[in-house]
Amino acid sequence: MRSDYIVGIYNTCDYWCDRCAFTRRCRNFAMGEELEEGRGSARSDEENQAKWDSVDAVFGQARKRLDEMAAERFDDVMLSLDDDPDEEEFERYQTEQDAHDREVGRHFVVKAAEAYRQAVAAWLEAVGPDVKEATDRLIAQEKFAPETGSAREEIERLEDLFDVVSWYHTLLVPKSHRMISGLLRLPEEAVWNDGSDVFGTGKLLLVSIDRSLSAWSQLLSAFPQQEDAILGFLVRLDHLRRGIERAVPQARAFVRAGLDEPPV
Repeated sequence: MRSDYIVGIYNTCDYWCDRCAFTRRCRNFAMGEELEEGRGSARSDEENQAKWDSVDAVFGQARKRLDEMAAERFDDVMLSLDDDPDEEEFERYQTEQDAHDREVGRHFVVKAAEAYRQAVAAWLEAVGPDVKEATDRLIAQEKFAPETGSAREEIERLEDLFDVVSWYHTLLVPKSHRMISGLLRLPEEAVWNDGSDVFGTGKLLLVSIDRSLSAWSQLLSAFPQQEDAILGFLVRLDHLRRGIERAVPQARAFVRAGLDEPPV
């Protein structure tokens, strides 16, 4: 059993394992790799037992903290539950949850993230002809004037920039919802919740926005004919960034496990 995994690193990451510098120290990534290797292959009983032993060992490591958390919240939980919740109680819970979800959905950060997602999705679908034109121009440039540089390198750079804006424009919505949902519940959970998930999710959102802003700025130089659209995305992202920093001022300074720490 490895001991150098970074505890909880996957809780505030962007799930982009292909671009991550910490997969070697991420338990989630390692477990995913093991599952991929195991698919389609028959394992012996001994190998299966070893897999379950590994799972049991992981749970054993987490059990102590789980017991501590359960002990902290046990009394509160028991006081809030009946032995046999009736339909009225369930409906009351559902009503409260629906109200909470509506409040989250009305928050500026969530609405701004969703509006940005929709706008970028439409742009990515429509911008194909301009991308092809730029690619053809680079290929022709290398063919007739090879001394000006490598078309392949430039094409790969543009593909990388498109990957960045494409990846993060969908990530911002669920993470914004998670951050705002947690933020609204913090006052009632203050006894046991230190806000780390809210602050860490906010930091992830800000990092995602920073990377998106950088990618859009470079795409603006490559596609001047898309200036109006790209400037619009930059403005939307800046508004979203400001909204996050206003809602969760602790987010920018929050240090996520592994991801924001100096390399070891």
